[in-house]
Amino acid sequence: MARRALEDESAWVFNRLAAAYRARPGYPPALIERLAAAARGGAVADLGAGTGHLALPLARAGLRVAAVEPARAMREALAASARGLPVEPVAAAAEETGLPGGAFSLVVVADALHWVDPERTGAEVARLLAPGGSVAVVEPRLAETAFLRELGELLARYNPRARRKPAASRGRQLLSLALPGAAPVETIHRHEVRLDAAAFEAVLRSLSFVGPALGPDALRRLLDEAAELALLHGGAVWSREIRLTGAGPAFR
Repeated sequence: MARRALEDESAWVFNRLAAAYRARPGYPPALIERLAAAARGGAVADLGAGTGHLALPLARAGLRVAAVEPARAMREALAASARGLPVEPVAAAAEETGLPGGAFSLVVVADALHWVDPERTGAEVARLLAPGGSVAVVEPRLAETAFLRELGELLARYNPRARRKPAASRGRQLLSLALPGAAPVETIHRHEVRLDAAAFEAVLRSLSFVGPALGPDALRRLLDEAAELALLHGGAVWSREIRLTGAGPAFR
């Protein structure tokens, strides 16, 4: 990826979402522990690291993490939270990281499949992996609760793009290119967080089809309707089913 594209503020929507993105719930401890074990004490490359929802807890577990993120504002938010931790923010895209080849025991793509080219990213992951290394894809999706179903319908009324889901084949394609012949192993981790009003609004603003996609008036109406919906359901409970698909020796 050209350096000019990385430095172009308008090229990365998440430059406008970094503050709200930090309010998103993190990952459950069991998933972090599984990934930390898969790294086997080696270095980790987190592709599409965002504000560090995965990179930071992995670093707290004692791992060295290269946090690859093209959006400057996201990297700055990550760096501010990573002081004193073995995390290196890397200004690059997942398809072309510029990191040394064969240097990582674990490469992770978490909640970023819909933003990357699976073919080019798979080839880059293959280049990054050390001998005996493993790769993991983390795919969160909202659980089928009454509150979240109604919220999904509300979001889709304001922006039909809210209905789009990433193709399941993208993760498998990436894994097959990163580690040809390896048999992927899937596990599901369930996670539930009750959000207060401010956090709920921030999470909604962080969605690419909400915060940067709607005009100010439409956005305010949506946020107000979402807040009313949460009150009707006794609060905003953010329930997710997080699929971890791993391939390589650490996932056999």
